[in-house]
Amino acid sequence: MHETEYSRFITLPGSLNFRDFGGYRTRDGRQVKWRKLFRSGALSMLNDDAKDHFGELNIAVICDLRKADEANRSSTPDQPPFDCKRHIPIEQASNQMLREAMMDSNKSAADRIGFAIETNRELARNHHQEYRQLFEILLETDGGFLLHCSAGKDRTGFGAALILATLGVDEETIMEDYLLTNQAQCLREFTQSTLRPFYGDHIDDTSMEVIGGVRPEFLQAALDEVQVTHGTITGYLEEIGIDDNRKQELRRKLLTS
Repeated sequence: MHETEYSRFITLPGSLNFRDFGGYRTRDGRQVKWRKLFRSGALSMLNDDAKDHFGELNIAVICDLRKADEANRSSTPDQPPFDCKRHIPIEQASNQMLREAMMDSNKSAADRIGFAIETNRELARNHHQEYRQLFEILLETDGGFLLHCSAGKDRTGFGAALILATLGVDEETIMEDYLLTNQAQCLREFTQSTLRPFYGDHIDDTSMEVIGGVRPEFLQAALDEVQVTHGTITGYLEEIGIDDNRKQELRRKLLTS
């Protein structure tokens, strides 16, 4: 991490895992701009003060990666400054299997970890079109850009990793940013107070961490899948439309000189 006057986590009461993923150094010594790139979980529980603070962040686009039923169940506010939503639903069969495994008392924590790994692998294997759309929106956005899902860790985590890789941030730093989800106290509290009762008493602490946290092997599974199918992250980015020209355009926009 790099010392800065900005805080990585942004306090918005009612938010989940809301943070700035700018500020990181790139391989060529430049820096990703602060207060341009944001990531989070659901925004449905924001209180009035948080909504005011959100407006001060000058976010021009809210990119929602949740399925339609998730977005309807925990809807983002509609009034300004939230009237800039773009919906890119990512539907995952493996995610449904993970939820079913959480309900099944015959499944072990190791089983659930395995499903979470597959969920992340599937993101890299099957959702090129959705991440292509995400980058198209990012390219046309001049203000702040927020991507989010329900917890802000898997679909959002892979999206943030792709953006940072495009900007020239090294893989070790990308993993550090990914693992910050485990420091999101609000997400842990929400998981314990809401999701543990929902899934039942048979759920052990390790299984709850699968739902409310991340492990290095989760993101690594997605990066390994990129390696298998495209050789390099550059090959993956080219597949979703990020050629050298678009990459340089994003760097001009989002990096300090």
